Amino acid sequence: MATSDPGVGTAVRYFLHYSNLASSFYKQYGAAKKVKDEYEQQIINTLRQSGMEKATIQINGGQITVVDKREPNQLSLSKIEELLHGYFRQKGGPDQSLDIMTFIRSNRGYTMNKYLKQTGIQSNSQQIQQLQ
Repeated sequence: MATSDPGVGTAVRYFLHYSNLASSFYKQYGAAKKVKDEYEQQIINTLRQSGMEKATIQINGGQITVVDKREPNQLSLSKIEELLHGYFRQKGGPDQSLDIMTFIRSNRGYTMNKYLKQTGIQSNSQQIQQLQ
């Protein structure tokens, strides 16, 4: 890479390094979370089958209990449209769902952001050799 600013080469090296690092951490996080979730489900199922779902597990000076967690459903545009149809059915009168959804879709808008797109990038050692 030939540039008049030597800082760009350094910035690119760091960008690629941290991009790879972030990707690796993301993959590790996903794998670790999957295993954690499997153990969590195994513990909950065991406690449920034993009739001990309300039990408190004391470990390392702390406690683990089974609790209910309320998580709202995601509001996709199709879910919003479904809810609007239900609203107008319940309210009575004309169903304006299609008009509202058409308005939302046409006025939703978007934001344009610049980013560095990586294509055909080689391993870290090959990248650094080419940049020098």
